[in-house]
Amino acid sequence: MRIVPHLGAIHAALVARVFRRNLVGISLFEFTWGLGCPFGLYVTIVPAYLTALGAAKSLIGFAMALWTILAPMQLLGGHFFSGRRRLRTAVIVFLASIAVRFLHDIAVVLLPDLWTPPAAIAVFLAACTWWVAVMVIGQSIYVGVLTDNVPQRQRGMLHGLRAAGLGLGALATSALAARILGGLPSPANYRMALLVGDGIFLVSCLSLLLVRDAGWRPSGPREHGFVRALSAKARTLGAEPNYRVFLFFHLLNAMATSLGAFIVPYAKERLAVDDARVGMLTLVFLGVNAVLAFAVGRLADRLGYRAVGVVQSLTLVAAFLTASLARSFAAVCVAYGLYAIVSMSLLFVMVNMSVELFPALRATDLTALGNTILLPFLAAVPPLAGMIVDLSQSYLAVFLLGAAIALVAGGGFLALVREPRTGRLYTVTQAPMR
Repeated sequence: MRIVPHLGAIHAALVARVFRRNLVGISLFEFTWGLGCPFGLYVTIVPAYLTALGAAKSLIGFAMALWTILAPMQLLGGHFFSGRRRLRTAVIVFLASIAVRFLHDIAVVLLPDLWTPPAAIAVFLAACTWWVAVMVIGQSIYVGVLTDNVPQRQRGMLHGLRAAGLGLGALATSALAARILGGLPSPANYRMALLVGDGIFLVSCLSLLLVRDAGWRPSGPREHGFVRALSAKARTLGAEPNYRVFLFFHLLNAMATSLGAFIVPYAKERLAVDDARVGMLTLVFLGVNAVLAFAVGRLADRLGYRAVGVVQSLTLVAAFLTASLARSFAAVCVAYGLYAIVSMSLLFVMVNMSVELFPALRATDLTALGNTILLPFLAAVPPLAGMIVDLSQSYLAVFLLGAAIALVAGGGFLALVREPRTGRLYTVTQAPMR
């Protein structure tokens, strides 16, 4: 459905009217979610807990790849849950995602002797699979709400504001998390930390009810048939050469980023970093973004997402080279902080670049379709990297591979990627027939 100019002006006025209120609601959600992150940040605590249980590196890689493997679940959000009540739906979905793992946390904390290490690994992976499968549905809806309710040239600012909220929340509870992780024996410390973290996450979701979704607007009747609607949108994306070029090099950055999770088990196994300091990596992850995400967002607002893609690639190269040479916890923190900047900004870049290329499509659909297209490539990378570590008993090859992939991605963003705001786009023209 085409939005005529006067309706577009009405939509912009509605967004502006509640913009400050929404900034407060979104910031509160991110801050309260950040309170739970030192106890339960997925990319830090999950690999650390699995390492403490003695899980194979391939299983750790599988757990890290779940966000990619289960990305097609986001397609449900775009097709079935993008109506006028989409924000309330996102809250319900988030609560359903967290509740199951919270019940798992209660069971392993109250009945620790019931679980052998293999059983504990299997049950935890099942709980994480549910967590991710349902969480990604809510995430795609939430991203759509954020995008629709923020003017185009202020979305980078919002990225920085969200990161700052997460970082401040994490800072407020980091001392308590360090005490739990350092004061209890392993793996009981991780189980207690997850219980506290998931409890905070449950309460945090309620703060989203303060947000007013003024950016929602009807896009005409929903297409008949889930598969038919999905195919039509996928054909639209595939027909745009600028999107194909962008997504390829974004994929390379995402592939390299997925290898960054191995910095945590490397620190535990090769540098003998204790559990309390491993927990501090969560604060590094969120604290670095709290400080630097505003700069990333400012770069996006002023120069575009192509420039951010180049910076992401160079940052990953520096992260993996630092990890390869790391012989101290301080060096691990530097490497993990660099990796964190890219990890948190990947979705921000993909969604907003896609929205600029396809303004007529919903951000929720673009998020789901983009992540699903990347699935076959990203899903295999962490488990294969884990197998390399298991076979070679070395992390060096994985880190150097990540640096090489990121270097290629940076060259592609610099030389080949184009975006609408520059006016330099690839076009498809039909050759004249003689």
